[in-house]
Amino acid sequence: METMFITIAIVILIALARVALQWFCGQPLHAALTQQDNPAIGITMAGYLFGIMWTATVLLDTLSYDILPDIVHVLLYGCLGLLLLTAVALGSFRLYLGVNIQEQLAGHNIAAAIVMAAVYIATSLTYSGGLTGEGGGFWIMLLFFVLGQLALLGITYIFRWLTSYDDVQEIATGNTAAALALAGLLIAVALVVRRAVSGTYTGFPEALGGFLVALWLVVLLYPVRQVIVQWLLLGGPIHWRASLLDREIAQDKNIAAGLLEATAYITTALFTTYIT
Repeated sequence: METMFITIAIVILIALARVALQWFCGQPLHAALTQQDNPAIGITMAGYLFGIMWTATVLLDTLSYDILPDIVHVLLYGCLGLLLLTAVALGSFRLYLGVNIQEQLAGHNIAAAIVMAAVYIATSLTYSGGLTGEGGGFWIMLLFFVLGQLALLGITYIFRWLTSYDDVQEIATGNTAAALALAGLLIAVALVVRRAVSGTYTGFPEALGGFLVALWLVVLLYPVRQVIVQWLLLGGPIHWRASLLDREIAQDKNIAAGLLEATAYITTALFTTYIT
């Protein structure tokens, strides 16, 4: 019986997510997906749906198996996650890339849609990390979500600075290879941040210290880009800037190179967070 009611609560969340996404897109989703055949809207919607479902899945691990409190818990934290995905992800994209995402999606920009979907996924990962463990309460969870989101944007911005091409310009002009590489980086950093904000809360100094220590795992991502992707997979020499990988993505718009970089980031983050 409880499983049925929890399932209904999750379906309600998905329905609310559809309303929020339709507001975000500024047009009926049915028209965008079936009449205009806009793939950018579909990709964005897929990332948003993943974020909602991932949040709901994590919430299932926090149930007390007392039916009424569990339903309230799922709806409350699910709706909060929906709000954060809509507001924080949109604000992050605007601050991070400095472009109007609605205009990019209306223009069928698949590259912008890929990055937006990754922002949704990354935001859901940082949020769900704070839902795990015991202690701390609502405000501590929200505080570490904010810290995690700031770490996500700050670390990713540093990595962007280390590339020789301008991510914003490449994505605004529809470079799918650059979008894939950036999307993989966002999700990989979010996996590390999720690990940093998760766990049992034993006090603010200890939690903050553990958060900062866990973030050091991201330093492994840049050597992965240069050694595994640049040298081992693409067969190019190791250069820390203006590398073969940068040229393949920016000049040749090589989707294979962008996909390999994204996969290398995500698998490295999964491996390092699993063994630590």
